[in-house]
Amino acid sequence: MKQILVIIFTIFSTIISAQENTDFLMEGNNLLNQNKPKDAELIFKKGIEKNPNDLILKNQLALSQINQKENLKAQETLNEILESDSLNVASLWYSGINNYTQKPAKMDEAIKYFEKVYPLLNKNSGQFFGVNYFIGNSYKTLLYTKGLSYDEVSRMLETLKIYTDLQPEADDYKSTKEFITKIEQNRAPKNVKKWIITTQENAEKVLQENMK
Repeated sequence: MKQILVIIFTIFSTIISAQENTDFLMEGNNLLNQNKPKDAELIFKKGIEKNPNDLILKNQLALSQINQKENLKAQETLNEILESDSLNVASLWYSGINNYTQKPAKMDEAIKYFEKVYPLLNKNSGQFFGVNYFIGNSYKTLLYTKGLSYDEVSRMLETLKIYTDLQPEADDYKSTKEFITKIEQNRAPKNVKKWIITTQENAEKVLQENMK
């Protein structure tokens, strides 16, 4: 998967929103699909003014901010949601995406959020192979920059294996399988506190490749 797509996360509520809420949500999502995140942000804000407790609208507001690269604002919006609902699936997912895609990326933070949402995802959903991709590649970037512990390398390999098992037709299938084999054959032993395998220059190259 060479392209990282911020896909609108479909959220189902057990409570049917009022028609006015639904209109704001549909209009805002349509604008996001048209690649008009600023216009979508204005619509979601109007909806939230009328319905300040609507977490679905707040999540989509955060997504519109992520799509404008307003990562700090987006995380503030998401943190507000998570303060009231710590297991909000959309907020955890968007927080992972927000930290993964911002520049410079915050891979440690991305992993934290993706791991929290991991057990909450349906294993048959597109988000499940996606979460394994993001966790695995976040760890991969850290391996080339900060280094990883033995257990972190194990988690990286585990998630990348799940990703390749679920996505055998992906553009990066072959390169990911080759990377897994390389790491398994050359990984540092358990007594190595942090394992880093390249220079900073190469690390930046890997990060850019992951972000294409």
